[in-house]
Amino acid sequence: MFSILLISYLILTINSFSIDIIENDLNNSIEKILLINENLYVGTKNFLHRLSSLTLNKTLLSLKLISNNNNNNNNNLSCIQCNINNHIKILLTIHNENILLCGTINQGTCQILDQNLNLIINSSLPIVANDPINSTISLIIPEKNLIYFGVTYTNEGTYRWQIPNISGRSLNISRFMKILSTNDDENISRDDLSLRFMSRQQTRFIVQYIYSFYTNNYIYFITNQPNDIEQKYFLTKIIRFCRNNSYSIIRTYIEIPLICVNSEWIIKTAEIFLNNNNEKILIGHFTRKDGSGGTNICLWNIQNDIDRAFEDNYRTCYSMGIGKRGLAFIKPNEPCRKDESWSIPINNDNLCPWIINDRLPYPIGGTTPAIGHLFYENLLESSSALHIYSFGLSNLIFQGLTNGTFKLGLFDFGVNINWFYSYQLSSQSSILSNVIFDNKTQTFFLASESKIYRISFSGDCTSRLSCDECLSSSNNPLCGWCTLNQRCTLVDNCPLNSWQQESNQCTHIVNVQPLRASIDNSQWINLTLTKLPQLEHNEIYQCIFMDTTISANTQAIKLDHNRLSCPTPSKNIHIHKGSHLIVRLSVIKWPSNISIATISEFTFYNCSSYSSCISCRTEIGCQWCSQRCSSICTETLSQCSSFDLLNSSNNFLESNQSIEIPLKFDFIQYDNQIECRLNETIRGLVNSNNICFISKIPQINTENEQISYLTIYQNNILIGNPIKMFIYNCNLYDTCYKCNLRSKCIWCQGQCLTKSKNKCLINEQCTSLRINDFSPKLIPLYGKTIINIYLNEYINEEILEILLIDIPCLLINSTNIIQCQSQITNLTRKGQISIRFSNSIYILSKNYIEYCQTSIISINPNIVYEFGGQIFYINGENLFIGNEQKIFFNNYQCIQIKQISINTLSCRLPSMISKIYNITLKIDNQLINIEQKLKVTPNPIVQDIDPTISFASGGRLITVRGMYFGSAQTITVKFSYRKWNEKLKINSNDILSIEDGLISSFNFRTLGIPSSSNEFPSPPLDVNFSIYFDDSIISLTNIIQFHYISDVLLNLSSIPPTLPYIGEELKLQVENLTEAASMSDIQLFIGCSECKLKTFTSKGITCQPPTKLITNIAIILNNQQQK
Repeated sequence: MFSILLISYLILTINSFSIDIIENDLNNSIEKILLINENLYVGTKNFLHRLSSLTLNKTLLSLKLISNNNNNNNNNLSCIQCNINNHIKILLTIHNENILLCGTINQGTCQILDQNLNLIINSSLPIVANDPINSTISLIIPEKNLIYFGVTYTNEGTYRWQIPNISGRSLNISRFMKILSTNDDENISRDDLSLRFMSRQQTRFIVQYIYSFYTNNYIYFITNQPNDIEQKYFLTKIIRFCRNNSYSIIRTYIEIPLICVNSEWIIKTAEIFLNNNNEKILIGHFTRKDGSGGTNICLWNIQNDIDRAFEDNYRTCYSMGIGKRGLAFIKPNEPCRKDESWSIPINNDNLCPWIINDRLPYPIGGTTPAIGHLFYENLLESSSALHIYSFGLSNLIFQGLTNGTFKLGLFDFGVNINWFYSYQLSSQSSILSNVIFDNKTQTFFLASESKIYRISFSGDCTSRLSCDECLSSSNNPLCGWCTLNQRCTLVDNCPLNSWQQESNQCTHIVNVQPLRASIDNSQWINLTLTKLPQLEHNEIYQCIFMDTTISANTQAIKLDHNRLSCPTPSKNIHIHKGSHLIVRLSVIKWPSNISIATISEFTFYNCSSYSSCISCRTEIGCQWCSQRCSSICTETLSQCSSFDLLNSSNNFLESNQSIEIPLKFDFIQYDNQIECRLNETIRGLVNSNNICFISKIPQINTENEQISYLTIYQNNILIGNPIKMFIYNCNLYDTCYKCNLRSKCIWCQGQCLTKSKNKCLINEQCTSLRINDFSPKLIPLYGKTIINIYLNEYINEEILEILLIDIPCLLINSTNIIQCQSQITNLTRKGQISIRFSNSIYILSKNYIEYCQTSIISINPNIVYEFGGQIFYINGENLFIGNEQKIFFNNYQCIQIKQISINTLSCRLPSMISKIYNITLKIDNQLINIEQKLKVTPNPIVQDIDPTISFASGGRLITVRGMYFGSAQTITVKFSYRKWNEKLKINSNDILSIEDGLISSFNFRTLGIPSSSNEFPSPPLDVNFSIYFDDSIISLTNIIQFHYISDVLLNLSSIPPTLPYIGEELKLQVENLTEAASMSDIQLFIGCSECKLKTFTSKGITCQPPTKLITNIAIILNNQQQK
């Protein structure tokens, strides 16, 4: 077997800090991972890989984990059961150096390997679960060289009954994996160190083991299981028994419910950690037991919450004698017995001596639960991994989700979680619960599907050069400032008493004077710090000016106990774009390069980037001399040249006109030509009278008073500041007030005009009145249309005249809405509406009204059936004009008129009796007669459908006969069976009619039915058939059923026959061909050439081959659907 190694390296900057990610695809689902020193061991199906923990490259040939019945033969490549997969159940380090590996092969055996994957010892005993699904967990007791296993019974294999559910086994080489008994330890009494379910319950009472831990006196297992026999209620329980080997497991065994929120949640992963008081805390990650996801995290104090709950259950059974002891799957149930003499000493952490008593029933199945303290709840996310890590003085929590996202947070012992980071892995699949965090390198090792990931945050810390950057609240909370070497590090890289995480412990630069400097003139910078660290031998202070592309340093001078002074660099500072460069200014000790303090922004400016005197003077430190901007000037400084408008009202410029703009100048020399510009693109010259002449201002036709900027140049150097100008077009002003503000505009007959081009002979009163809108905007030539005119305000004045372009409009109403009736005209025309009032007010509409000529081109359809509901179309020009349009068929009115397009009207036909109808289009009060007629026939009638049997693949030619099919615009047939349905639209060309549509028919070919499945049975079966006329206006639902049978098969042997070709007819045997096919339904091909059918019977067909054939070609029988 060969595997492909895919390794990718990523440096990501997310959530304001960067991480280093390496991933390696092992092309096989990962089951366990283990870190020993710099070696990462990754267990996949059938393989154990050793990778470098730094690069994830393989450092050794992978070990193939296959069956080997000969324990003395350590050549693991020779096997009898190579086809059996080995899934890793246990991967642990023992004796601080070797590897304990247990897998499903050979009924679940274990072995010890050294770090080079060499076999030390192999067990022949079945120990762990022998399938990939059921659970196996382990717990090592180091001082006893003992390991406990919790194993789910699998019922696969001959000897599975021999494996206890819980057992304590030896890690000594001489007794490797044997269950401890009196042979190993004289203190073990009565029984070996194991717990077995009753044989009749072993196969039915299934317990999944999740997690195990120990304290000084007890061993604990956490499970998901039924509550007891004959109970389907599934819940999470915690098991406890005494750790001292002198007690058998069953004598001290007790289990009670472990509840987080309520019993609808079961545990998925668990972990033990120590709180600030050095007390053991159990943290459990729960999910809904119905499989709908969600995440709850609960905490239990082992002594105060869990051990106390165990005590309460003992008291209930032994002191009070209440209930039954339970656990009938281990031992037949019996009542609890009250013992007056039984009591527990106060503050005694070890109950073991008090519960070993022959008078007392055992084991105990308590009913009082240990209820957890909920401190995190998310009902939407689904988690697959949860771990707690001690990190400095904080606790780091890792959460892995089923979509491949992991989250990191800091938490304070159950009060809250401060999530500070999340990232989705490339696999986008569930993260393995086996997560490793290497404290030495602050690196996570994760697995998801076949990919292993190395995720490191250490590089992010080392990239932060100052204490402030390191400890900023917006940055990486895993970083701290090491005062010992003045570096930003992770906690394990610094003594804890020298590692700071509070920003107020940093040395700060509290003042910098100045904060800006020129790049072409070095100057001294004075810095004040909160404190200055002492220099070591031969060390000096330095200032470093740095950004992403440059770095320059200068030596600093100490002024007093907390002040330094350093010059700006005289070179190496360049501004490639713009006038400013912002750099980071740091103070360090050199040559040790220990950072003392940093400010994030120090500004260099470039005087030469300013092109005008005024812009140059805006930058403190820049001076204008010799027609350029510089930080150094040896000349006498003079005032900057400037300009302004001679008259401030000259800032309005009429569009599409030449213009003269009078200017005034200060401190300017006239020895060179002066240029004026609008928006830097429209250029003119300033004459000796200080007038800027521009030959043409741009035309504007939409937005009025568009902004432009006037600038002045001399020798291509900007003079003064730009002046805002406004370009206007008289025609765009909609009120006389705005119009009259511009001296070159005049208000005339309701509109604003250019004075120079127009003279107004009518004396009009200026008004704010205007026409907001009117309707309709398209009207017929023949008049009689009511025009509604909407004004912006009410006016109580007599209307003298309303003109539609130049046609008078007869006034009807002049209250809130002005209404008038259009008059007839012979010609089409387009223009504005004008209204003249008695008080010399004249207003004009902005929008145009248009007289249009209506014409009819065609109608569709011209034959319909009585039922109605079909869509009727009129095509023509200028149909949708006036206020309303109506369509009549004699006295029947078509309903719901809609404009389909600019030249089409549509409506839904009413129910009408059979006859021929005249068609009339009514626009407002004018009738337009349409030459075409509409024929109404009786409703379509289906008389016969033949045949009604088809092969499963379809293609059978079906004929539907009846009457008046041609009156339908569309016909659709539908085949349906349970949830399956398919439709077929009948082409209008396939509808045949005779006797003026009285007798009609159409043909189609049957559709194929789906292949047989759980949803669809195999043929023969009956399929419903429906016909719909005009999108279900008339529906004939399930009128018949088509009987489908299996497809026909050519009766050929498995070896294709060799047929000599002699130009004669070809005969083929076919079974049941005529049952669901006619001669017109079948085609026979030899290769790609058709063999013309001659005879057609139930047992065979005869065809005439083509005159020429290619040798060695196949015979293909197609129905028309397959074609």
